[in-house]
Amino acid sequence: MFKSLLVIWKDTKSNLYYHVGTLNYDGEKYIFVYTIQSNSHRKVKEALQNGYRPHPAFPDLHKEYVSNKLFLAFDRRIPSHDRVDYDKVLKSLGLSKDADRMDILRETRGMISGDPYSFEEPLRLFHDNHFETNFYINGMRHQNLEENWSTMVKPGDTLIAVPEKNNNADPYAVRIETVSGKCLGYIPGIYAQAVSALINNKMRLQLTVLNTQPEKAPQWWVRVSLKGHLNLKTLTNNNRQELEDLIQKVA
Repeated sequence: MFKSLLVIWKDTKSNLYYHVGTLNYDGEKYIFVYTIQSNSHRKVKEALQNGYRPHPAFPDLHKEYVSNKLFLAFDRRIPSHDRVDYDKVLKSLGLSKDADRMDILRETRGMISGDPYSFEEPLRLFHDNHFETNFYINGMRHQNLEENWSTMVKPGDTLIAVPEKNNNADPYAVRIETVSGKCLGYIPGIYAQAVSALINNKMRLQLTVLNTQPEKAPQWWVRVSLKGHLNLKTLTNNNRQELEDLIQKVA
């Protein structure tokens, strides 16, 4: 089964996130490429203008890197098979014993404290043109939420995506609100232009709470599911390109 993850770099000066590369796995080999061919918002070209330098393990921005094993630079970010408690780790991530390295990378997001790289899910586009993805709400710790916020946000709750056109940090920013109008945070910046385009083109989106983890760090507080129906023909060339950069087509 083909699997894909977006490789994300965080600019620690601005706290903005960029989709600098994509990691694919076709069941036999892993492929990593930078998003150097894209001129879209928050890709590697824009990251380079804001201080990004290629990862030491992947120094050539134009090369397609291929390996039969998960690249060590990424594999070191997730639990080793050799751990005595490996099965318990998989269970804690909600994964079965036959989970592969891409599954673990998806669930852990490959995060290391103090490191600017992480991984996010692409928009999975199915043959009937419906798409879906999952992500964690960004910026929750900046919203001055009540201490008991988790009692007001439950799995299964519907949330609302609202474009914030006057946002000085990001003109494509999309905030996430409860149905009562309480702002919880934002759509991750790497999806923002695409989601904003979908909303502006009157495409219906379904944003649903998957789970909450108030005991963890803010970046893990609320995971949501985003679903919708996509008609690329109705979009401008720029918006279409932005979406295609994030899409993994599923048979």
